[in-house]
Amino acid sequence: MLTWSEQFATGSGLVDTQHRMLIDKINELEKLLSGSSPAKSVYDGLLDFLGLYVTTHFKFEEQCMERAHCPAHEKNKQAHAAFLDVFGKFKERYQKEGANPELLKNLQTVASDWIKNHILTVDIQLKSCVK
Repeated sequence: MLTWSEQFATGSGLVDTQHRMLIDKINELEKLLSGSSPAKSVYDGLLDFLGLYVTTHFKFEEQCMERAHCPAHEKNKQAHAAFLDVFGKFKERYQKEGANPELLKNLQTVASDWIKNHILTVDIQLKSCVK
């Protein structure tokens, strides 16, 4: 379970709010996987939300870094593209295999590790650029 802390702060309140929401949704997936098996439609909705939300968030964050002339801007764009590729491949498997608990757990682990590491190594570089 990921927990928001000030070490994740980027200096942009809106980016931080979006990060908190992503963390909440990743944690929601973890909770679903540790409880009774919900209907596939519950996972469908969560995954659709995550796919749309990360795409929207990534675009916003990239624009924010570009406007702030953040030196991590290009690295951020590349990292986002790589994650979207991984997520797209996951979605393809999900469409074929359905709500396979092992596949969903893998997504939760990958997403949790990725967002934590990405925020702490790339996104926090925005802090020194935000006025």
